[in-house]
Amino acid sequence: MAATAPVRPVSPLLRALLLAPLALAAGWAFLALWPAAGATDELFAWAMSPVTAALLGSGYGGAAAMLALAARARGWAEVRVATAATCLLMPLMLATTLAGRRDLHLDGGPLLGFLAAWGWLAAHLATPPIGLAALAAQLRTRGPAPARTPRLPWWVAAPMACGGTLLALLGLALAVRPGPFAAHWPWTARPLDVRALGAWTLTFGAALLLAARESELRRVRGGMAAMVLTGLLGLTGLVRYGALVAWRQPGAWLTVLVLTALLGLGLCGFGLSALLDPPPGTAPRRAAGQVEGVEEVELR
Repeated sequence: MAATAPVRPVSPLLRALLLAPLALAAGWAFLALWPAAGATDELFAWAMSPVTAALLGSGYGGAAAMLALAARARGWAEVRVATAATCLLMPLMLATTLAGRRDLHLDGGPLLGFLAAWGWLAAHLATPPIGLAALAAQLRTRGPAPARTPRLPWWVAAPMACGGTLLALLGLALAVRPGPFAAHWPWTARPLDVRALGAWTLTFGAALLLAARESELRRVRGGMAAMVLTGLLGLTGLVRYGALVAWRQPGAWLTVLVLTALLGLGLCGFGLSALLDPPPGTAPRRAAGQVEGVEEVELR
């Protein structure tokens, strides 16, 4: 049996300093926001509407799944999009946190909320320098590029590029001018909430553009899983707290449209990835079984 050609691996420092810790941090944020969306005034860094908490928790739930898959990957090409999206989100959330620091539980309040606020601020202050060190270690890791695998069909890649552009522009507008949007938001929201949702929207848009550029199934599989989870959890959260949403406002249906698009694109990409490019080892096992069957027939 021919040996598999080595490819550029994931740096152990990138895995240990960035991917694995942020997977755990995203998992914590999901648990603090989504299941207990109505208790952010006591359990999270700042108080927000249950609708906002459910949507932010959905994003962190999807990110936790994506980063967990990235932490297990062996090749750099498989985690490049996930790493880039994470390195964009963290500075955006740091800027969001600093801009809205007066709304955080930094000066007191419930003990868990107070600890969560300082932990949230410390984590976002520490992540950029740690991320730079991890990326520097990855850049020093050498190896050949992997062979090309089945690519995304145009009817998946093109909507991803268009959707990514629209999401990036929308997220940028929300992050830069949250005040006017907050005044007409379809549920109770402060500029801090709008800016945080904008940071996530901008990150998803950039991730979609990067995934469309990669246009390769194996390299975007984790991102597709994140989109599916985010869309599903977000829509479930809207149903759960639908009574708090002003459904007559266009922003409410725009939110539904964005979540549905994430879910649909993720299902298309992830389903095609599993169908056309199964995990390594699946096809060889089937082929081996077929060869053994042929050999047994010949021996008989």
